Amino acid sequence: MPDTTSGNRGRNRQTIPRIGPEEAARVFAQCEHLLDSATDFAEDLRQVGFARFLAPLHDQILELAVQPDSWGERTRARLISEVFARLRGVSVEKVSVEEIVQVSNVVVPCFLLELGRRRQHIEIEFPADPCDSGARFKLRAGPSCQIHSISGEQLVRLVAEAGEELVGLCYFGDQRSRDNIEALLALKGSTPDS
Repeated sequence: MPDTTSGNRGRNRQTIPRIGPEEAARVFAQCEHLLDSATDFAEDLRQVGFARFLAPLHDQILELAVQPDSWGERTRARLISEVFARLRGVSVEKVSVEEIVQVSNVVVPCFLLELGRRRQHIEIEFPADPCDSGARFKLRAGPSCQIHSISGEQLVRLVAEAGEELVGLCYFGDQRSRDNIEALLALKGSTPDS
């Protein structure tokens, strides 16, 4: 049954630009080349941290990684494979489907959060290994907002409950999205960080 209530769904939303198939193929090829040949990825990320993994990925690679189509799926799969190799020290072929899903559920939102950080819509500090059970993310939804310390599990719940709002915030700096994300973070028991 369609949602006929007036609220967030009825408001004027900005459209997220899609990367077309030809451009997506070019961006994916750049991603493959970067991951296969760049010295930035030669380091053991368990020592230098996840932020170091994100740094050389240009915005179009991150945009493609969060795009909901077959090119986005390929890009996410390639990046997740690299995360396993660099953060976990194992090939993705040697892990269970459940572990791939767990890691993907935490890492894929990181691509969106990194885009938001680069566009200066949010502040985010990634843990060295975002998939570690004790990892904490430091997230600020805007310059006048409180810094929240959230776990990977809390990040997954935030995406499940407010994914559209998170996209609006990270892509466009949408104030209503910022307010809703900030309210959710305060309500869900994230740990305030000074």
